[in-house]
Amino acid sequence: MLDPDAAKIWHAVTVRGGTAGLADEIAVPTGQNPRVVGERIAAFINELLVAGVLVDTARPARRKRGWWR
Repeated sequence: MLDPDAAKIWHAVTVRGGTAGLADEIAVPTGQNPRVVGERIAAFINELLVAGVLVDTARPARRKRGWWR
């Protein structure tokens, strides 16, 4: 289960196609700094990319080395 902010990030990435304006959407109502929230959003997305949960389709896929190389 995702907390409410993580769910907003997931929705933005998978449905809206990006996180433009999301830091403000999360930060402003709670009195947080949008820049800091934006950095946390980027870090969370990076963790999802590293874990293989998300795939950046804008980057070419990396080839995995097989046992034959």
